Amino acid sequence: MLVLLDVVAGSTAERNLVKSISEYLTLKDLSVNVAPIEVLEWSEVECFINNISCTAQPPIESSDVSGVLGKDIISSSTSKDPDNVWVTYWLNAKRGASAVIFYDEYPYVRRRRIVVNEIPSYSFRTKIVAKRPAVHVPLSVLPKLKKERYVTISVKTFKRLSQGYVLDITTGDRQPRVAVITHHDRWLTGFRDNGIGVLTILKLAEFLEKSSLPARLISFTAEEFGDPAERSFYWAYGSRVYSENMLDNSNLDLAIVVDTAYREPLSVDSVGILGLERSLRIVKTSESEIGIGYTDAVSMVDCGIPSIVLHNLNAIKPVYHTDADTYPGRSVEAVIVKLVRAIANIVREYGEKRMDSLYRAYIERIKSVSTPDMRAYIEVTSDPIALSKCLTKYYTTVAIEGTYSDLNTELKLLTYSDIIRGIKAGRKYTILDSDITVSPEEVDHLKKLARTMLEEAIRCSKTGYS
Repeated sequence: MLVLLDVVAGSTAERNLVKSISEYLTLKDLSVNVAPIEVLEWSEVECFINNISCTAQPPIESSDVSGVLGKDIISSSTSKDPDNVWVTYWLNAKRGASAVIFYDEYPYVRRRRIVVNEIPSYSFRTKIVAKRPAVHVPLSVLPKLKKERYVTISVKTFKRLSQGYVLDITTGDRQPRVAVITHHDRWLTGFRDNGIGVLTILKLAEFLEKSSLPARLISFTAEEFGDPAERSFYWAYGSRVYSENMLDNSNLDLAIVVDTAYREPLSVDSVGILGLERSLRIVKTSESEIGIGYTDAVSMVDCGIPSIVLHNLNAIKPVYHTDADTYPGRSVEAVIVKLVRAIANIVREYGEKRMDSLYRAYIERIKSVSTPDMRAYIEVTSDPIALSKCLTKYYTTVAIEGTYSDLNTELKLLTYSDIIRGIKAGRKYTILDSDITVSPEEVDHLKKLARTMLEEAIRCSKTGYS
């Protein structure tokens, strides 16, 4: 029964959830469009180690492996940052382990799912390889497995091409300039990631419709996994396909992404825009640097929509993708109410006027960290919204500080000026688009790339990006 808690892209559980949401909103007289997208559905059928239940890690396939624990098969903690599972898995695969058994040091976590890959890459250019079993067990069973030493892992999973669904809701009677984004697929119980986003969208839809405020409210499939090509950049697939092929973004000046936003202070990340704190003042917030790269905001940014992400990604790490990500208590309901009112304030302001100053503030921020020659070049344009959109599209990239073999790294969406400044300070960055690690010795090459991308952004703004 626990497996049924997953709501994976392309599954019956997703189809039923989307149908329920669509019917509910239609009864509220809202305009709801349900768009199908081809996705890769991955599901666990069963998972056992010596007849002890385990949890398979996507996207491993069905297999049976036996060996000595600690020699052939490695056991490893998921660590305080569960995304280290990815690094630990590929490093052990490189060393020749036939399988990896993960466990949590949090005693209340019995099941966790993290996508694994034997290839050290987060780019679109490579495909995930996960031939070796990767499973998770509760901490309580580890002593028994160590005592038995010889273990047999038996996993059954299946993959198939299926259909996921995007919910696209329109409110108000004017052209929306703001899109509010969430995702409804999840691993395991997934209240914080991302049932909270779905609840927020439902309440926001009703509030905006009653107030006649124009907005697009979109809930994506396949944020966690679902790319049929199984590319190493595996997340945000549904939003990427939808934004590239089905979303008319020409009139959208802002995307607000709600993902893991369950408690105050809400962490806020932004690209393409600065200064929305005044509109968000109803809810307590704090600045962050990790929310863009892990969410559907990367898809919005790729198509040139300035974005902010409201999240608690750091706070949820102990329960991230686990069976312990359940309803956290009634305090979350007050947060949703505040969040709805705060987002409605932003939608109202965008419906009443252009918000040039917020985009100009972002442009000034880029200029402040750029080299003098590039700083002067940015002053060419007089339309701050067009330039901000084009800088968002061409002059930002997802990177990690360090290399893929480093633990506890964070994905950040940075401008090329940010990366150049960091490299001059002696840091290394791995740029996900190319999987290239750039060190201080290679800063001149990066400067040339940055200049090329800046020229593309300026050319984009001159041609009237709208």
